[in-house]
Formats: sequence, C-alpha cells, structure tokens
Amino acid sequence: MVTKLSTFVLAILLDSLAAYSSAPPDRWSWGFVDVPDTPVAPTPTPVATTTSKAGKLQYDPCEGYTPTLPHTLAAGRRKSQVKCYEYIWNIKVRREQDKRAEECKEKRRLEGFVVLAAVGGRSAAQGEFPHMGAIGWKASAGTWVFKCGGSLISPNFVLTAAHCTSASPRDATIADRLPKIVRLGDKNIIDVYANDVNPEDAEIKRSIVHPSYESPKKYHDIALLELVSPVLMSDLVQPACLWGQLDTSELGTQATLTGWGVVETVGMTTSPELQAAVVDIVEPALCDQLLKRHCNRLWCGVQDQICAGKMTGGVDSCQGDSGGPLQVKINLPPSSNASMHYVIGVTSFGVGCARPNTPGVYTRVSSYIDWIENIVWS
Repeated sequence: MVTKLSTFVLAILLDSLAAYSSAPPDRWSWGFVDVPDTPVAPTPTPVATTTSKAGKLQYDPCEGYTPTLPHTLAAGRRKSQVKCYEYIWNIKVRREQDKRAEECKEKRRLEGFVVLAAVGGRSAAQGEFPHMGAIGWKASAGTWVFKCGGSLISPNFVLTAAHCTSASPRDATIADRLPKIVRLGDKNIIDVYANDVNPEDAEIKRSIVHPSYESPKKYHDIALLELVSPVLMSDLVQPACLWGQLDTSELGTQATLTGWGVVETVGMTTSPELQAAVVDIVEPALCDQLLKRHCNRLWCGVQDQICAGKMTGGVDSCQGDSGGPLQVKINLPPSSNASMHYVIGVTSFGVGCARPNTPGVYTRVSSYIDWIENIVWS
C-alpha cells in the first residue's frame, strides 16, 4: 500500500535530491539475556554528498558535499511528521555517500593512492528494523542484562514502556534497578561482533515516564529514554517514524512486532536474535470482549491502547518483548534500499503468550503524540 507519506517522500527524494544532486501467574514478565560487557565503538563523523549523472561524473567523489535539506514544514503538519521526512531524506543522502565512497576508492586506485579498507567506517549490511534497541541493566556479575526493547525515534530519544524504566527491587540479577544503556545496531545481542557489526551502546541520561502512569496499573504505559549523547545514524541505526493519527486503517489491518523475548513458551527459551512476527490488529470492541474475563483492578478494557495478535494463537509478544514496537513498514522507493517503519504501538502486556483468542495489548502511540513531541522536539 502506498501511503500519503510515500508519495510525498518520493517526490522529495527524487526531485529535491536531483536539484541538489499482583497479577495472575501467567501475566507477562520480563525475560533477560546475559551478555559480556562490550566497549562502545568509536563513531566517525558522517560526510554528506551529492548526486551524479549517468556516464561521466560531474563532481569529485572524494570531496565532501552537504546537500540542503528540502523544505518539509507545512501548515498543520506535526513535528513528528516533519522529522519523519527528514529521516528519510538522510537515508537518501547516506546512499549517495556510500556510492561516492566507492567512486572515490576507484579514483584513488587509478591515481595510485592506497585505498583504505573501510571508507567512512560504515557497515554495508542493512538492518530490517534499524530503530530497534535492547534496553540493558548492569548485571551483578558485571555483564549486561537486557529486559526490554525500545524504538529509536530521534538521535537523542528512545520510546519504550513505562514499566521498563525500573526493575523490581527483588531482582538479584542486577546491580541497579535503573537501566543504563540502549544497544542499537545489532540484531544479535549475545554475539555482538557477528558479521563484523559493532553495536552502539547508547548511555541513558534519564527516563521520562508519562505523568498519568501508575504502576502496577496497565494504562498510560509509555516512557521516553533520553540518551547522554546523540547516536550516529547509519544503515543499521535509524529513527523510526511515529504514526500520529488515531485511525490506523490507512496502514492496513496487520502490523509487525519485534523483540528478543521468549520464542518457545514451554521451556521459556529466549532468543539472542531479534525476532519479527506479523499480527492482526484487533478492533477495541472485540478485544474488550475477548479479554473481559481478565478484567481486574489493574486493567479493565481498552483505553488509549491497541490490541493485536493471531486469533488462532501461535504468534504474539512474550516475556522480554516489553517496550518494543508494534510497527508498519513504510513503502519507500525500491531504489532507496532502506527500511523504515511507522511505530503505532508500544508492547505493554498480555495474558500468557500466543494463546488463541487472546490478543496482546499495546500502548497506542497516537494518543500520546503531543506529549512525545513536546519533549523530543520542543
């Protein structure tokens, strides 16, 4: 489905760039994965570039070039939507930078220069969910324990669930109740150097919980993690867009959930590899009907939430997936060779995992878009 965003962005990327060349025992709980301590890799400064015409190059590929960002402001357009257009523009610029880097290597080779093995310090591998992050606590044993997921939504902020901002005081596996890092840029959170990919461990500066959230209740389960320093954007680390409309029908009837949580419910086996699953969006009235028997003092009916799952069972979020995104892929032009998503929900809670006629419940992002924008892009 080509959305309004796709049509608008296609025009920007092609035209503009050319111009510039106490709950029940089966309640979800947090899973964890212990991994070795890993250093934060140095972050090179990106260099923007321009385009070339077919045939003879019309520029020196070894010279830096910064294309001007197209005008994305418009009356009535939300800040989050403007930022979404900017993120997609930056992807196109990086594609040009990668191309020019290869052209520069060839030019240097012909001129007799020694070609460096890694121009610009970028990995060529593409990430299917480059906004996906694993939220880490410092373990008592000195390793990292990842208990939740999150979505990078700007260079400085990660969106997650409010219940992911503090662990239980009875948790003996961690040294501190507060999370310390968000690991970005690697789908495998154990073998952190797999495929020659170095993850980016972004230090958390502070957690901002929605003011209406009251633990252990299940409403307003949303929070922002502000990072100490802005993360470096790359093919593997890229902010997601936020869907700001209450109606998601324009995006279709399905969405994708991602996480490193439980993948086998009998033995409660977790996965070091990022998992993705397609689920159906369930209408609020039907969700209320299906989950009515689970009504209690902590939750009793959908409010500012989205329900999603498979009515036949077998596909769902589970322990360890909390805070991660419920998302829909944006249809970018194939030539962009990039992956971006709209985040429509934040994984909040469920009854068991992957049970028939028991959808999971996600915090609806659009219900909190004003709060998010006022903090992230104030």
